Amino acid sequence: MTGDEWRSMIFALPQKMACDLSEWTWTQRKKIGGPYKIFTAFNISILMNGSNKPNTMPKCSRCSKMYAIRDIKKDEEILYDYDVYPTLWDEVGLSASSNNFPVI
Repeated sequence: MTGDEWRSMIFALPQKMACDLSEWTWTQRKKIGGPYKIFTAFNISILMNGSNKPNTMPKCSRCSKMYAIRDIKKDEEILYDYDVYPTLWDEVGLSASSNNFPVI
């Protein structure tokens, strides 16, 4: 998804939904040295909370599957580090310091 495609999708949504979707969006490379792309979680992964002491992580910053990094006890919350994926809006044409970034 390009920055322009993401912007069009966000502005087509009701405000509450657009705000939620913005929170579940990040930029990520899928290949070493490849271009940054915009990713949005539309699945159960949006229910995982962030932590600086995660119990799950992807194998690399280009991977989307999460793996347990230690044994997870029954009823324990599944956590991951949100900062594993840098959010570089400039790389996809959506600069927070310019008029390109949507204000919702």
